[in-house]
Amino acid sequence: MSPDGFSFYKPDGGKLICRTFPNNSSDLLTIQAPLFFPLGETVTVVAAQHIPMLVPEELYDPAKDREYLALQYDISQLGATYSDQVGAYRAVYFLTRNEADTLGQFSYPKQTVSEATLLYRFLCSQGPQPALIAALNDGFTDIVAVQKEEVLLMNRFRPAEPEDTLYHILNVIRQQNMRQPAIYLQFLAEENRKLPQLLKTCNLNPVIL
Repeated sequence: MSPDGFSFYKPDGGKLICRTFPNNSSDLLTIQAPLFFPLGETVTVVAAQHIPMLVPEELYDPAKDREYLALQYDISQLGATYSDQVGAYRAVYFLTRNEADTLGQFSYPKQTVSEATLLYRFLCSQGPQPALIAALNDGFTDIVAVQKEEVLLMNRFRPAEPEDTLYHILNVIRQQNMRQPAIYLQFLAEENRKLPQLLKTCNLNPVIL
């Protein structure tokens, strides 16, 4: 689930099949989903509408999810709250009432996770070295930075040019004092070939996922 609609993904013989639907597809989950997903399969719902709010685990109280979110987001249309464990933090996020009602039509067994949490888990799986991933989508880019399996930063910004993303990545590396970080790029929209070249001019060799 992203700001502009839904995408369906499933593995098929080592490849990943994807279908994307805009928000105005009213029959999406009742008609299109059963044509795409095998019956009875548990589906992971990846929420990518916004970056989660990080709350230190020792301070986290699930009864206060609404209070936490209200500090950062407009929750006047809040429908459901969720949290994922990310190192020493809880990543708290939400669906609006409309999103929650739409998802309620989805008859498959499902589990919900934030996209930022998946990016964090990927970086942790790569080893203990400092690492940063930039997931580039239409209109926005998400950045997650990790060091020794602890999340340093989760952020979303809206770049106008590839140079904006370069600046943001370099700024995160400097502010977090990341030494020789591994850099990963995930293009969820059309791949921008300029950004990897810009990073290489700064002695950073990104891995394109």
